[in-house]
Amino acid sequence: MPPSDDAYTIVIFRGVTANPFRIRLRKVMLKRVLLTTVALFVMQVGIMVHYVVQMDQVVELNGLREAMDRYRNQTVAFSEAIDDMRQRMLSMQELHRKFQTMFGLDTEQIDGVGVNGRGGEEFPYDVPSSSTPSRVSQNARADESVNRNPGFPKTTLVIKIEKGLAWLDRQTLREQHILARLQETAGERAEQWAATPSIWPVKGPITSKFGPRLSPFTGKKAFHSGLDIGAALGKKVRAPAKGRVVVAGYDTRMGRFIRINHGHGIQTTYGHLLKRSVKYGQKVRRGDLIGLVGSTGRFSTGPHLHYQIAIHNKVVNPRQYILD
Repeated sequence: MPPSDDAYTIVIFRGVTANPFRIRLRKVMLKRVLLTTVALFVMQVGIMVHYVVQMDQVVELNGLREAMDRYRNQTVAFSEAIDDMRQRMLSMQELHRKFQTMFGLDTEQIDGVGVNGRGGEEFPYDVPSSSTPSRVSQNARADESVNRNPGFPKTTLVIKIEKGLAWLDRQTLREQHILARLQETAGERAEQWAATPSIWPVKGPITSKFGPRLSPFTGKKAFHSGLDIGAALGKKVRAPAKGRVVVAGYDTRMGRFIRINHGHGIQTTYGHLLKRSVKYGQKVRRGDLIGLVGSTGRFSTGPHLHYQIAIHNKVVNPRQYILD
């Protein structure tokens, strides 16, 4: 057969004596085979590229999942920390209420700030650790979040954290106001307590109580304006609170005596002293030595201390002020 321009003949020689083997390929078919081969190659390359891209996306997705897990764990830990701070704040509130009661402050209203008011938006305190809200509830809350902040839906836990932070902010401001008032009141009360007689000026038996008694000098009913405390001659007498000596003199009935002004309308008197250890105008602190037990003056039957307390010029029973 004569050669044709639309076909190719491939001759394969198999040896010296064997007839050659001929393969005749039409040009159209060869083109089709080549095109098919190229198409298959391109398709295979595309599949490989797609596979590589998908693997990158899978790796990126895994990284995002890990980041989301870390974010979720951090959010849960932050929520638990807020719950712990809330518990501490409630404990602080309870402690502040006790101090307010001790200081005699109004627990309902302090300088116009109501401390027991109720109202406002509530939020659940406990966060379920294993249970998951229903899909309907999640969707509803997500829709609500999207409406408030389009493009950034908030989870239930994030909304709870925001409410918890807002509550802590309000309570912190309120407790700071209460604490400032308590500090102010404590300072005032500390000054008053430091000036309030609270210890025995001298230790010993009570030889004559405060109030009505039969006078050992006249035998008639009389009012005793203080306590008579029996003690050995020369025993030290100490100031029961801080103050300033306003009298350091001698009286025919009281003998050598001292009067201390403690402020806040409180004055104390110490009679029948053997010796005075302070002078007029001297400032004293609780526990300072002010004199020695004696038996001076007409109205004394033996060594003792006449101890007297007056509140706004009215004598009171000193036993009410002795704590030790």
